[in-house]
Amino acid sequence: MASLSRVITAGVLVLSCALGGAATAASKPAAKAGPQAVIALVDTGINPYHEVFRDRSPLAQRYPGTYLPGYPKGAIALHITLDDKSYYDALRKDCRSVWSKVRPGQLYWFPGTKIVGAIAFGSQPAIDCNANEPGDTYVLSTGHGVMTASRAASNSYGACRECRLVSVQLPLSVSVGVGNEDGSADTVEGLRWTAANRSWIDVQSNSYGPLVPGWAPVSTGMATDDPSLTRAVEETAHEQLAFWAAGNGVAFREGVLGHPTLLAPHLGPSAIIVGGYDSGYVATWPGSMPNVSSDACSSWATDGPTTTASTPDTGSGTSAATPYVAGGAARIILEARRILGDTHTGYRGDVLASGRAGIVKSGPLADGKFTYAELKSVLFHTATARPVAEHDDGSVCDATFAPYNSTPVQWSQVPAAFQQYPLIGYGGVDTPARTLAFKVLRGTAAMPSRPQEDMIYAQDQQVRTHLYTVWSTGG
Repeated sequence: MASLSRVITAGVLVLSCALGGAATAASKPAAKAGPQAVIALVDTGINPYHEVFRDRSPLAQRYPGTYLPGYPKGAIALHITLDDKSYYDALRKDCRSVWSKVRPGQLYWFPGTKIVGAIAFGSQPAIDCNANEPGDTYVLSTGHGVMTASRAASNSYGACRECRLVSVQLPLSVSVGVGNEDGSADTVEGLRWTAANRSWIDVQSNSYGPLVPGWAPVSTGMATDDPSLTRAVEETAHEQLAFWAAGNGVAFREGVLGHPTLLAPHLGPSAIIVGGYDSGYVATWPGSMPNVSSDACSSWATDGPTTTASTPDTGSGTSAATPYVAGGAARIILEARRILGDTHTGYRGDVLASGRAGIVKSGPLADGKFTYAELKSVLFHTATARPVAEHDDGSVCDATFAPYNSTPVQWSQVPAAFQQYPLIGYGGVDTPARTLAFKVLRGTAAMPSRPQEDMIYAQDQQVRTHLYTVWSTGG
């Protein structure tokens, strides 16, 4: 979650022709495009005008179904202005021809970018094309969702700079009260759409949650957890690698100490929970007992109505950490496909990559298959137990960032005897972790042994499995 919690919602698909440009044929014969990986950001939408999502290769002009087997037919190309340095100038040029025609439940894509999918669920404001500064609308966002997408796959600082993106937009805010209970229903629909497209989407990232880590037997419009949301998170995470933000402080926010993630009913046994640290410093406010972590206090990211700006302190909270870890996982998947020569994305059963057995002599790819369980094992066991500052982490937070400031202790200074798991899980999914993961995939390094972390993880899973039977059924 970001330092100020935001709750959001998602959609479905239909039709086939282009808005704002010529129709794009979905019937072109698929051509070889090399291995790919796809990350879905379930969030507030995306800013497709920003340069961090630009792709100037010929591939970005092709219908995604020509190189992503399993991609749905009927997605609409949104041809937008990508050569204007002013966000609002470009938006005004495209407003009537493109944005006024975008509707929920329809899958879109953006030629000239790495955004191969964008879909909205729930109600969003209609765009005002007469305004000097038209606001956000269906699919389009200049806020939280842009930040998370840039952490996952920015061309300059994302964890997987080669990955393709899908934006699954949910409602932009939580509405509490009688008659406003549809928030969780829209969220459930978005989550289920994302998992239903597991044939081409590899990973989903979720940097939001109910307003408080509580539970209610009926929907409260995302103010608290409810059985339908709890079931949807668990069932979709069981089908597709799903990363979820641990939250920020007690009751998800405004707390110096991290709340136990067991208090969040939607974080069941299959969700991968992401915590945080601060540029290598120990932070105590992110949700405790995550599975893995990343930088969660001022990191490189972009948001706002801009086409070029990014800063080293835009990203914040476990909202920023979660897509970075999701991008790290997608990068491992991409590397496995490159080694095995696999040009498919998504899942075939529980297999994420496949090729000829014996390409590598040892390790998880020796049999020519890379499974969901093997990916989790590689991701966890190669995580850096004592992470240090990296470029992508951005600025170090200080006392002025209270209550989210970090301790003055660096993880590299913490004795090895101290068990890091309660604060950052197996550790940081960072550059050293990815480098080690690649060596494990190639069989040039053995899978690291992490017995203490494995024991804590197993115990935590037992508890979460038991609690899930309660939270998912209403008691």
